[in-house]
Order: sequence, then C-alpha cells, then structure tokens
Amino acid sequence: MVRSPIAATVLLLSGVAALTAQLANLPPFDITKVPLSTTALMGGDPATSAEELPGLGHKFELYFAMQDDKDPQNLTNDVISVLTTTAYPAGIGVALRKLEPGIKITALTNQLQLKYYFPMRSCGGGSPRIQLAIDTDGDGNSNGNAFGYVGHTGFGAGCLTGVWDFVDMTDAVPARWDLTQFGLGYHNWQTAVAAITTAFPNHRVVTGSLVDDSCSFSAPSCGKAYYDLLTIENRTLENDQDTVRGQ
Repeated sequence: MVRSPIAATVLLLSGVAALTAQLANLPPFDITKVPLSTTALMGGDPATSAEELPGLGHKFELYFAMQDDKDPQNLTNDVISVLTTTAYPAGIGVALRKLEPGIKITALTNQLQLKYYFPMRSCGGGSPRIQLAIDTDGDGNSNGNAFGYVGHTGFGAGCLTGVWDFVDMTDAVPARWDLTQFGLGYHNWQTAVAAITTAFPNHRVVTGSLVDDSCSFSAPSCGKAYYDLLTIENRTLENDQDTVRGQ
C-alpha cells in the first residue's frame, strides 16, 4: 500500500507524539544511581531521638554532612544545612524522623513540607527528596522507599536558586512521587496515597527522611543547601532543639 505524503506525515507525527508522551513519564535521571535510594533509612537508637514531652514525636536525626546551622539571611533563625560534594558518604546529608510504630501514608497528607535555600546550586539527580521507608506487610521491616522529589515540576525540576522557597510535598504536581521500588510508577501525592493503600492495605510508613545525596553524578545538586521548617508528620524542625546527631 502506498501512503500519500500527507498520510505519512500524520503517521510520523503521531509516532513522535507517542514517543514524547512516553518520555514524559520517565525521569531525567536513574534513581538506582543515587547512593541511598536502595537503603532502608531506619535511624539509630530510638532513645537518642525520643520526644521530650508526650505528643511531640521523635526528633530529627542528622547524618553525614547534614548539620545544625543558621539562616545566612537571618542569623537568629535556626536551620539545617549540608555542603554536598562528590565524596561519599562525607558529601551527602540526611535528616531522618522515626514514625514508630508506623503510620498509614494517608496520615502524611498536608504534613510533608519544607523550605530550602540554595545560594548557588539547584536540584538534580533525585536530590533533594523526601524518602519514606515503607513496610508493606506490617512486619515492622521496610520493604522499599517512596521518593518525593523537591521542586515545582515533576521529577524534581523547577527548583529556585538564590531565594528561600517553600514546597508542599503533598500537592498535586504530577510525577513528584516515585513509587517504582514497589512497581507502582510515578504519581502526584493523591494518586500515590491511593496506589500504596490499594496495593498494600497493611502497610506502615516507618521513617521519613530529607535526603541530599546526588552530587557524585549530578553537578547541579552540588554545593551548599539550607533547609528550614521541615515537617514530617507531627513534628516540624524549627530550631536546634528539634535535632540530634545521628548515632
């Protein structure tokens, strides 16, 4: 069968559109290259980060190069920061919260958020991100991680440089949440909650972490980053009293 030039052009454009749609559903990086992507971040001895008063919840545990710091634009404001470099693990940072004995993912709706300030760098390679360790069968052990990429568009793009910026990680941005370790693809928060709840009705989220660890292969994510008002479930990092050094 001989196709007319117009029909051939339409077919070609249809193929390009289909390929473009497929590529739009793929991240611009390989999450398996990210150092801590396959690690179940569980934290240290629960006693070290125990709540001071009932209801406050566990403190944030700081690991690797993540440290208490001051807001460079307001020295009265306590924040945390990390200087990411190509060194591993010295050049990465983690702030982790235990969620014992584990909570349903829906309980995190409107309770996963942060402010960030990048003086010179940006996002890249899956960092920074919120990493949720999820026990899928209720036995207390993590079976994989859900990744929420910081930024204003999917896959962690759209970060700002030179200003403090706020991100609600439970908004409706498409492809913010990566559930590929569970075979569930990419989602906004609402569909991520539905996917996890449907696939794993007995699941528990056991820890939540802010992770910044991609500098070794993604140059845009290298450099100084400041984080403030990090909220993971029922505790917000507001001052140095909200953190402990990870053991």
